[in-house]
Amino acid sequence: MSQESEIKLFNAITGIRTALVEDAQDRKLNTSRPRWKTWAALAAGIILVVGFGSMMFWQDLFPFGGGSGGGGGAGHPEGSSVFMSYAGPMFPLTLAEAESGISAGRHISYDFSLASEDSLLLWGAKVQDSHLLTNISGQECTVSALYPFVGSFRKLARQMPVITVNGQAVSPALHPGGYSGGFTGAYGVDDPEGSANILQLDSWEEYKALLENGSYQAGALAAYPTLSQPVTVYSFTDFKAPLEEFDAATQAISFNIDPEKTTILLYGFNGCEYGEEGWRRFSYFVPGGSRRESEEKYIIVIGEDIGEYALQGYKNGACEKSNELAGVSATITRSEGLLSAILGDLVDNFFSKYGDGEELAVPKEMFLGMMSGFMLEYGPLSGSVRDRYEMGMVEDIISETRNLDRIFYLEFPVTIPAGESASVTASLHKEPSYDFHCNGAENKGIHGYDLVTRLGSNLEFTVVTAAVCNTEQTVIVRQNHGFDLENGIDEVLLDPSIPHYYLEVRPADKTQ
Repeated sequence: MSQESEIKLFNAITGIRTALVEDAQDRKLNTSRPRWKTWAALAAGIILVVGFGSMMFWQDLFPFGGGSGGGGGAGHPEGSSVFMSYAGPMFPLTLAEAESGISAGRHISYDFSLASEDSLLLWGAKVQDSHLLTNISGQECTVSALYPFVGSFRKLARQMPVITVNGQAVSPALHPGGYSGGFTGAYGVDDPEGSANILQLDSWEEYKALLENGSYQAGALAAYPTLSQPVTVYSFTDFKAPLEEFDAATQAISFNIDPEKTTILLYGFNGCEYGEEGWRRFSYFVPGGSRRESEEKYIIVIGEDIGEYALQGYKNGACEKSNELAGVSATITRSEGLLSAILGDLVDNFFSKYGDGEELAVPKEMFLGMMSGFMLEYGPLSGSVRDRYEMGMVEDIISETRNLDRIFYLEFPVTIPAGESASVTASLHKEPSYDFHCNGAENKGIHGYDLVTRLGSNLEFTVVTAAVCNTEQTVIVRQNHGFDLENGIDEVLLDPSIPHYYLEVRPADKTQ
């Protein structure tokens, strides 16, 4: 099929006007951009100095979704901005296995209509990402299509694209990829040991580095790891303390281990201390009274058991001499089981207490698989545990598995007769990249959307087009698409050889 024929067929699906496309090709793009002020990434530092409960509060108060980029100061050489919160690009469709007999076209449209007539805030765009797959092989074929998108388990219910094939909705299989970022030390300096902050990807170039060798996608499609090792569990119940007088009454348990033979995981604990010869002390605020402490307290022992232990009560979290408190006690029950089973129970407990009223959006087996992989690569079960996970707090692992961005893949079959085409459309709400309002930078109020034309795809795209609609409340600030709303050009033909397109918008001034 000739390129002209493919364009005509693609136009029949997308409705793009050829005359406007040709006119847009001749227009010079305005890619100028202002100079930015720098801003320190304070948001990531907030998490480090608060406890787990407070961390959940801050995550709800500030929308830390997307990558916590270095920050709103410098731009890319091509003219696009570096946002503090990067939502990731829109990826093209790909196939689970390369198929030379398939050619492809793509049309992406951004709808900037408000959520309702009464809405005052424009947040994100409704996107339709349409692909036309043409079978030029001479015989019918069925391919396994993969649609990648950036998201997190926490926001998955509203980030999940709806997939249609030839206009009919399908039920794709979901494959989550692993954590896609890195770790930084003090002041945002790259730190392989990960002594301080998690760092998510903050540019399309970093996604390119993640995807270009194919290992990330292969890992997402692989089987989940299973933590089937036997463990010893010490559970705490029947708490008692003079909470009327000492609201922050604390109980501590101390014992000695051989760190080469024993790994400790904690759930429901507030503090830990390490000493010589494998001495450990773990403490928690006694549940009850006015404090909203969880009543689920567990010590999970992997490897050699802990043996004898000592218990001591304290007036508050300062576990030191002269601060001891009598009348603090708990019943401790020892049991044995498999790590995967106890972690499954803790995931259930975590979501019942910290799930914001939302249930886990995926099968627990899938979430546990991602959590297990995270523990094996970065956490207490890895050969090079990051400093932030050395305490073995299971809540931290669950929380970061839930909140961190990753690339998901939706997999579904597409059958294409010889010489014919099939249309595949992903409809979704795409959250924008943005700068935090507190930074005072000139980028405040601007939303960014990135599109990559080939990254992560084994399809050969012969035509790529884009459109914007319902832009009455939107002003385009920076772009390299070629849209010219003042002259009616809201549909354009893109160059598939250009790897990255960007579109940055702000709300229109309603006072004018």
